[in-house]
Amino acid sequence: MGPGTLSQPPAQRDDLTIPGVVVALEIEAHGLVNKSAIRDGSACLPEGFLVTVSGHGAENGTRAAESLLKKGATALLTWGSAGALHPALLPGNLVLPGNIILPNQRRLNVDAGWHRRLFDCLSDHLRLHTGALLQSPTILTSPSEKKSLYRRHNAVAVDMESASVASVAQRKKVPFVAIRSIVDTTGMTMPRCVLGATDKNGRLRLVPLFKSLGRNPQELPHIFRLGRNFYAALRTLASVRRITGKKFMAP
Repeated sequence: MGPGTLSQPPAQRDDLTIPGVVVALEIEAHGLVNKSAIRDGSACLPEGFLVTVSGHGAENGTRAAESLLKKGATALLTWGSAGALHPALLPGNLVLPGNIILPNQRRLNVDAGWHRRLFDCLSDHLRLHTGALLQSPTILTSPSEKKSLYRRHNAVAVDMESASVASVAQRKKVPFVAIRSIVDTTGMTMPRCVLGATDKNGRLRLVPLFKSLGRNPQELPHIFRLGRNFYAALRTLASVRRITGKKFMAP
């Protein structure tokens, strides 16, 4: 492993391991926890892990990761949706990246043992990709942006938080993995109505959405498509939690 690795030598696992999960959107967390279990954006589950709903973006991801460690987490995981950069990825495909690309183009390897256990559990059940995951400061809106990033970084998918959380994990010397499910494909253009109606925490504001749709009714089919893709991603995430069981929590 290179100098940027997050992987650690195999060690005895024990009941004191407490994974902390960073989720950008509350709806993405519902595959992990019941909606009623989330209070003020956080949940602590009897199975022994902590969940924080961070909102989109690097700063939110960093803040959530640091908060989870202060609350007692001993490992970090990002969970949720992602955009495809590789043309073969389809909505609902699972990305279990072997490494994370930082904004400075440096790569951090995820925890090898944790990654391997998850891969062994999931590879017979889901369409799974292990290529690199890139972090973007903004939501990618066009196929040309995605194609350019794919050529430049050779990453299979993109999100907005994982590199920041991985950096915290490296700094604090705790294990890290990412679990992401694809929403938008490389050929998909994101509806501007949705982008303009989304707040800083990734929540969709209905009044601005409907106003924008009134001015741009041609975007309605694209919004329906985005909705279908998003729920395909959520179904995959729910399957991950069901299939992995306790191995989900096993760094």
